[in-house]
Amino acid sequence: MKILSFDLELNQDPSGAKIIEVGACIGDLATFQIVERYSAFVNPHQKLVDAIITLTSITQQQVDAGTSITEAYQGMEAMAKRHDCLTLPLVWGGGDGQAIRQELPEDVKWSFGRRELDVKAVFQAYQMAKGEKVQAGLAKALTRLGLAFQGRKHRADDDAINTFWIYCELLKRFV
Repeated sequence: MKILSFDLELNQDPSGAKIIEVGACIGDLATFQIVERYSAFVNPHQKLVDAIITLTSITQQQVDAGTSITEAYQGMEAMAKRHDCLTLPLVWGGGDGQAIRQELPEDVKWSFGRRELDVKAVFQAYQMAKGEKVQAGLAKALTRLGLAFQGRKHRADDDAINTFWIYCELLKRFV
């Protein structure tokens, strides 16, 4: 059984937050391995906010050369279809599914159902059950589970992969 984990990076321009990177991976829930990863820069047609450049290390040149949100989504969708993924993708925190659906043109069909599985909420429920601290970002959650962040923080493909690792670790602990 394969599952898609995806993440977005957004520019926080005062005129409106726009997606600047789509990252995803396909994870195998039987072997707990990543079988494919995906990343695409998206051109938001706006100037990147300095704080976002600092946080993500994504440059104006990268997004200016980026693709459309439709092409970025279709790349992620094609990867998920190649692996016959569940239609319930993993995300860290709520909102990424809604954000991408809002930016997609009306004629582009969303292939992943109405919901995403919020791994952050699952982690928080696990922490509550143990009577431990609930609040945590992605990196802190990994640390609390005895795992190390892999890749670069605040990069969509690496965040998607680390979300998958947290989900796998929680599955192991629940069984």
